[in-house]
Amino acid sequence: MRFCRNELAESGLLERSPNPADRRQNIIALTGPGRRRLVKLDGLLTEVEDHVLAPLTEPERAELARVLTAVVDHHGQHM
Repeated sequence: MRFCRNELAESGLLERSPNPADRRQNIIALTGPGRRRLVKLDGLLTEVEDHVLAPLTEPERAELARVLTAVVDHHGQHM
């Protein structure tokens, strides 16, 4: 399920309020239900990672993360 900020606020997962220091900005904060949803999604992500990366040892997983980070960092600098 994909949400935009307005839908997240309308669904009660986050609150948006004016920044007292700069009324042109908003302060966005997770609500209780938003925190619970985040914890649930984090658990699901861990399950998926464990399933997809099952054939790799912990050192191999760390190496994969290191290599993928290098690729993302490289392309992020050139965008």
